[in-house]
Amino acid sequence: MKKIWVVTLIVLLLAACGGGTETAEPADSSSSDTASGAASSEAANSDEAVTIRVWTHQNGAFNDGYQALADAYTADHPNVTIEFETFDYDTYIQTLQTALPAGTESDILQMFGTWTCSYADNLAPVPESAVSMADAEAAFFPAPLTGYICDDALLGLPQEFNIEYGATLVNTAVAEEAGVGDVSGGWDNWDAFIEDAKAMTGTQDGIITRAGFNYTSGDAIGFTMLSLIKQAGGDYMNADKTAFTLNTPEGKQALELMKRMADEGIIDPVLFNDESNWVGDCHFEEACAMGIVGPWAIADYSGDFPEVAEHTIYAPLPSLGAEPNFVADSGWGLTVSNNSEVQDAAWDFIKFVTMNEENALGWNIGSGTLPALKANTEGAARDTLVGEFSYFEPFLEVLPYGEYMGSLPDRDLFWYDIAYPHVLNMLQDIETIDEALAAMEQEANESFE
Repeated sequence: MKKIWVVTLIVLLLAACGGGTETAEPADSSSSDTASGAASSEAANSDEAVTIRVWTHQNGAFNDGYQALADAYTADHPNVTIEFETFDYDTYIQTLQTALPAGTESDILQMFGTWTCSYADNLAPVPESAVSMADAEAAFFPAPLTGYICDDALLGLPQEFNIEYGATLVNTAVAEEAGVGDVSGGWDNWDAFIEDAKAMTGTQDGIITRAGFNYTSGDAIGFTMLSLIKQAGGDYMNADKTAFTLNTPEGKQALELMKRMADEGIIDPVLFNDESNWVGDCHFEEACAMGIVGPWAIADYSGDFPEVAEHTIYAPLPSLGAEPNFVADSGWGLTVSNNSEVQDAAWDFIKFVTMNEENALGWNIGSGTLPALKANTEGAARDTLVGEFSYFEPFLEVLPYGEYMGSLPDRDLFWYDIAYPHVLNMLQDIETIDEALAAMEQEANESFE
């Protein structure tokens, strides 16, 4: 089983459970035209009986939100019946892989955006009557939406912004003890950040017992490297996205910064990595003062480590460039099968779920996820989110700077079998920066063949 999808499931499930909030009462479907202005489909509003089958993976908070929205939708469309079938995560992946080619799938398929283009031949494009490409691009943040765009066709609509970079966990008690000031607003530059991280690092007999900053897990290494390349003004793929371009001045600049942090003693990459002292465990067991992991972590760990969670915040990371650009996966959303005989009704329901601001916000609060919809990061909606999840605030500031990682030939192969081992080897002085960049570029480009 590929690692990211297991992590994603655990992340979202536990974050949702940790939120402890009730899903807001859904808006009625008469207001579902928000942001697109399209009329409801004829099928959904006729007297003809329509049954929409929906497949999702098993996540209690996600599915409770879907059921509440389905109940609201069918109350306004009594001719429509919405039937849910859920699968444990591994089974869901296997079922998608077998059912889509066989044509036995449901009408609506919950999809992680990063997967979408892998199934493009089996998915129906979003009709203009539901939402145009231009309206979708105006409504949603680019990072989550772009995962659903394949060969210029919009194949689904996102519900959440999946983020792992942009802010760092901070143990404020450790910061205070180390004489570091208030870091809630972040740092002006990496020099200031490294100085604070060094102050928060703990050692005994020359051994690092508390890392000042943990950025050496499998996810953190990939997101850090690619985000720093973007911030430095470079790109890790060529213009037509057919090859990796890692062995570049910007790639070298990114790895030089990552190596500098290890060389200055804020982490020992032999002791702290994906196999040992993983960043979430490390932080909440107080073996790390700061670390890169998504906003799900506080909700995940707070039940077992309430005292540490009480003095844990997220603080925005500095940027190599003028803007805090970062790379992200595309998060969970909804798609429609090409084989569905009720596509109009299916898209009308998806629009009701994803583009009605009130409904989308209720689902995000119930599931403990960041919004894909821009409007729900502003004004009263933002206040509601931050009121429920105060640790969302620094992430809300950086969401506009997120860029979708792109449709890689094999995302997990690159992340865990190419980037992670080579960068870790570089940090451990097993490879030079130049050797790591050359090897990553060669191996990554072989994945296109």
